[in-house]
Amino acid sequence: MRIDAHHHLWTLARGDYGWLTPALQPIYRDFALPDLAPHLDAAAIEGTILVQARATEAETMFLLEIAEGAEVVRGVVG
Repeated sequence: MRIDAHHHLWTLARGDYGWLTPALQPIYRDFALPDLAPHLDAAAIEGTILVQARATEAETMFLLEIAEGAEVVRGVVG
């Protein structure tokens, strides 16, 4: 089994990401699992590990909620 061992997801509206500003184009946008899916498929990757983009408990809970509903997420680093 091939796993992507480090992947970030974020939703700008959550307001957690003070480091993520419009100056950081093209990553200044939401990133969700559907953005990752075609890349995983193209590389024959069967799962991913989500890693916090901000060191908060709220961020950990956000990622755990995503993981709960997504078989492709094999772990969360909080």
